[in-house]
Amino acid sequence: MNKTNKTNKTKKMYKSISLLLSTLFFMMTLVTDASALPASLYESQSTETITAGAVREHISRLTENGWLNINVLRIDTTHPNIKIDTLTQDSITQTLDTVPALAQQNNAVAAVNASFFNALSSGCGYADGPTVRSGKLISTAGWYNLRYNDMASLCLSQSGDVIIDYWKNEIRLFGPDASTYTVSQYNQPSRRNYTDITILDPKWGAMTLGALAAYPDLVEIVVSGGQITEVRQGSAPTAIPENGFVIISRGDQAAKLIQSMMIGGQASFSITSSPDWSSLQLAVSGASVLVKDGRIVSNFSFSAASFDKKNPRTLAGCTSDGKQLILVTVDGRQDDSIGLTQRESAELMLQLGAYQAIILDGGGSTTMAARVPGTSQLKVVNVPSEGALRPVANAIGIFSVAPAGTLSELTIETENTNIFVNTSRKFTLRGVDQNGNPVGIDSDAIMWDVTGIKGSFTGSSFRPTSVGNGIITAKIGEVTAQLAITSLSAPARLVLNPSEITIPSGKSQTIKVTGINAEGFAASIMPEDIQWKTSGTIGCCQNGEFQAANPGAGYIQASIGNVRASCAVAVSAEYIQTVYDFENNLGAFTGNSENARGTYDRGSQQVYSGQLAGQLVYDFLYDSVNPSEAAVNFGAQGIVLDKNTVNLALWAYSPSANTNKLMGEVVDASGQKHQILFSGSMQWTGWKQVTASLSTIKSPCNLTRIYVKSTDPANTGGIVYLDGLTATVKNNPVIDKSKIPQDTVMSDKANRKTAFQKGTNNFRFAVFGSNTLPRNTIQQQKLGQVKLSVNKNMDLALFTGTNAAKLTGGITKTVVKTGTGYKTYHYKNSTFIQLDVSKGGLRRTNPQQWLSLFQELKDSNGDHLFITMDGAPSAFINAKEAVLLKDTLADYHEVTGKNVYVFYPGSTDKTELDRGVRYISCAGFTAASAGKQANMVIVTVLGGQVTYELKAL
Repeated sequence: MNKTNKTNKTKKMYKSISLLLSTLFFMMTLVTDASALPASLYESQSTETITAGAVREHISRLTENGWLNINVLRIDTTHPNIKIDTLTQDSITQTLDTVPALAQQNNAVAAVNASFFNALSSGCGYADGPTVRSGKLISTAGWYNLRYNDMASLCLSQSGDVIIDYWKNEIRLFGPDASTYTVSQYNQPSRRNYTDITILDPKWGAMTLGALAAYPDLVEIVVSGGQITEVRQGSAPTAIPENGFVIISRGDQAAKLIQSMMIGGQASFSITSSPDWSSLQLAVSGASVLVKDGRIVSNFSFSAASFDKKNPRTLAGCTSDGKQLILVTVDGRQDDSIGLTQRESAELMLQLGAYQAIILDGGGSTTMAARVPGTSQLKVVNVPSEGALRPVANAIGIFSVAPAGTLSELTIETENTNIFVNTSRKFTLRGVDQNGNPVGIDSDAIMWDVTGIKGSFTGSSFRPTSVGNGIITAKIGEVTAQLAITSLSAPARLVLNPSEITIPSGKSQTIKVTGINAEGFAASIMPEDIQWKTSGTIGCCQNGEFQAANPGAGYIQASIGNVRASCAVAVSAEYIQTVYDFENNLGAFTGNSENARGTYDRGSQQVYSGQLAGQLVYDFLYDSVNPSEAAVNFGAQGIVLDKNTVNLALWAYSPSANTNKLMGEVVDASGQKHQILFSGSMQWTGWKQVTASLSTIKSPCNLTRIYVKSTDPANTGGIVYLDGLTATVKNNPVIDKSKIPQDTVMSDKANRKTAFQKGTNNFRFAVFGSNTLPRNTIQQQKLGQVKLSVNKNMDLALFTGTNAAKLTGGITKTVVKTGTGYKTYHYKNSTFIQLDVSKGGLRRTNPQQWLSLFQELKDSNGDHLFITMDGAPSAFINAKEAVLLKDTLADYHEVTGKNVYVFYPGSTDKTELDRGVRYISCAGFTAASAGKQANMVIVTVLGGQVTYELKAL
């Protein structure tokens, strides 16, 4: 969403600043120190207030090694309306939850994952180290950092001071006979098989451990109100007293406790720590101290192989006065953010102003959530590496304790600040009070206005009737907000997303429309501004929502004025087909080895439908290396399947739950066998329908086996009943592209023949692009035509493509050719830049090119910029780098008004305009090899005017 407020600059002013100062703020000299952060090539930053006293910064940084996606929370620990606390479940034995879930449950406005943790059973886990929440010690271990400093902790004192140090503590148990004992852990599992002493209280959970299979002799001493009430050995779990605790041990240590801890006696325990936990608001555990007193530590106290590699990181630190908490996430293991090593993490924290810093749990745990300004909605602002949120033991939560205030500031949000003339755009107004907390908005109280362009409002929707830059203003009382918008000339081309739909009958699909005007500026178009048409009886489309009806192929056409685009549609028919009902005699028992024995028959003992069901009896000799398989084998031909089968469903009766797999074997049209999974385990009793997907099997032909695969050493024998085998068949109609109307083709006003006239700043050059060399005599002759034309009629030439350097022999004029590194050439009033993207992008080929490009754009005095490279931006391995290149050139064009052309090889000759920048694909001999006309591009420069044309060879 685009948003701004009354203090924001207009879009154009922002672009001017970002472009003209880019080399001052965003570029660094490349360094060679292997331990240093990778050198920065480009960086963008944004800041938003979460609540008074807490701001979030987002940093997107392109380095010589790749992108870094960095999120930073800065919290004033002394702000009267800020509270910082540990987020965790009410008891350790509760199921772990994700960072946003913990934050939402506790009404936090922001949160970041914290402690390293260890897994318990059933989705539970505990923090690996001390945890303090709301001034209460939740758990710790007496041995933590006892012998040497290993794992540091992040603490916050009751007075708001951030403390990063190595936590040490002592846990003592006091018995009725004045005896004392050293306790190893408090509300944590024993790491010595409970031969030491563990204390659990209600923060652990409701119940004790009880005798476990591994520890049948476990002793549990129950203390309630300071008095020993029960001594249990080898017993089932019991309730932990609300006002007491339980002492747990076994072996020799337990024997000593039993002699001392008599029922009716007094017992207590104490925990002392450094720092003193009783003076803390929160504490979470991390690993190494990264930065101490403004310097990176000489040796990190904890290291592992993953710490020396680039990975997602969660980091924490504070300023020199200890009053600002800095929480940081750096995404990793993805092309848009490569992550950091431990050393690089320390350097980043120094860059961000940390005087003390610590590394917290990272990897798949790295998560930051923050409230969307003006709302109560929490949003994950980073990109977790596993593609899903990982449940964690705890997090650090930021809270606003400010009382509700009155409206102080407004923000206007919209999907896209570009709007086509005579179309509409909806706006949303959000408000916050003086503390940055959300305030409800009465839509009837909003006064909307626009300046700079003409148009009208209908509620919160605006429809411009003139072209140009405008300012939308929203006002409630004396509080106003403004948003810069641009009303674009009418679209010259439409793009539908998706461009092709395959959909089952009865389902729906949303279609989004983007328009592009004659200058290459794009904007989304509201579906109600589009005229929709659907061919035949395949369905109907209203306001961008297609409802599939009758099976068949056709198209949806979207139009605005005389500009049209179509989306090909195939409405499929999906139906259930009975494959085998087990009433007739098909199949026989087979085992895959001598370890798999059994029988197969049909009978009436258990039947789901009809009179009979299959009975597969299996008896395995368990082998984990070569699992046994007991099968119903349907013979070499098997059961015939429709080639459009997408899944098989089978009713299976299991007398007892087990973890053996129920599988099948399908042969495709080429004779290849595929193993399909009906169920990963038979963890049920009675009848259950299980389904196996065939979506990845091209043209399935036959089902040859249904079998049980041995994976459960405790259940090596049994029986499963089979019935009602059905197939879901999906027939997809073939789309005939010749029957789909052609989309409106956008013409380029610069693509025209222009008579050349000699002049001071007038010249011509030829562009020839090809990824292939001449393959025959005709192509050799055509290449000769290009060279002759250049030598005779052109001032210079651009050759682009993987073989550009091999095509230029014999040309006497200056040649700019790709494949020879980064180069810049100035001619008359124009600048020519040669970019090398041969390895899939500028950075991957040579990161120094970015610095050179930024510097050239800053220093260039010419009227025109011509760039040649050996691949299209769309071919970059990293799409984000391609977007950066296109944004950089579009900003340059908007700020300077200069013509910008980019030439590269392609499979066809075509031009795409993007925000005034022309991207021209040159096919050369690639087109000729495909049976198309081979062309070269002739560019004519007449002072401030640039035109081009395709000339056939």
